[in-house]
Amino acid sequence: MKTLFLGGFAAAVAPRILARVTTKHDTEILSDERDHQRLIPLLAEAEIVVGHIWRIDYPSAPRLRVLQSVTAGLDQVDLAAIPKRVTFCNVYGHEPAIAEYVITTMLVLTLRLFELVSEFRGGSWAARQTYGGKPRGEVMGRTLGIIGYGRIGREVASRAAGLKCRILVANRSPVADAGPADGIYPLAELDRMLPGCDVLLIACALGPETLGLIDARRLALMKPGAVLINVARAPIVDEAALYLALKQGHLGGAAIDVWSRDRTAEEPQRRPSEHPFHKLPNVLMTPHCSGFTDGAVERRWSSVAGNLDRLVRGEVLENVVVQT
Repeated sequence: MKTLFLGGFAAAVAPRILARVTTKHDTEILSDERDHQRLIPLLAEAEIVVGHIWRIDYPSAPRLRVLQSVTAGLDQVDLAAIPKRVTFCNVYGHEPAIAEYVITTMLVLTLRLFELVSEFRGGSWAARQTYGGKPRGEVMGRTLGIIGYGRIGREVASRAAGLKCRILVANRSPVADAGPADGIYPLAELDRMLPGCDVLLIACALGPETLGLIDARRLALMKPGAVLINVARAPIVDEAALYLALKQGHLGGAAIDVWSRDRTAEEPQRRPSEHPFHKLPNVLMTPHCSGFTDGAVERRWSSVAGNLDRLVRGEVLENVVVQT
């Protein structure tokens, strides 16, 4: 089976995936998908492409049978450009890791943990009750709003329910099984849900309905002191409006794992936003790594390797998104 690992991310993880493959593959790796001089002959022969990018300007791939993504997100795959008779699969396994990140950041921000630790390290005992300290928050009884009730949203909801949170959900499509959610809203009725949320989690896919979904108007609908957590995609939230809501004190805090900017070879330490979030004491900033744990790596690359093996053995593929 002729298999092409295409793109920088796929090329980087290829050794880990191939170490788990048990069937025979004739493998090529091309880290720069823009190198059409090499891409043309490789796609002409490839039966499997492993990578999370597919564009309409790619050369012909007449023998392609499976496009296997190395991510769950579909925003860099032009579904309409996938050749006919090709099965496109994505990969999961990151949901437990992201759910733990969300619960951890929710606890850290609600309990004001960093503030307490830094003050005490600086010599202040002010957080202690007998010295007139301000009480910490607690998550029990708080309302967690989740936008996007897919695999990640449900993983978070199950953990939050164990912490005795009230859970509200807004979802683009109808929800057949509410699970631990106490209330379900259509995405079109998001404005009704927001004022009741102490914590708002963004866990939906990026699409026409969600681009710019959380803007200044909707941030203003949230409770004063509420917390926002974004583990989805940066363009879902108006970054400038979020910065102002945090700086001016309307929101109590935020945990942001996705950003409008990425580092570049020329700027390896480039700031992730044109707004100075790093100067705000109430923001937890991470570089899109909420799903990157040892357990998630094992689950994801084993899943991709499993699909490569299934294709060779003629078995049913997992995590099929579309079959053209």
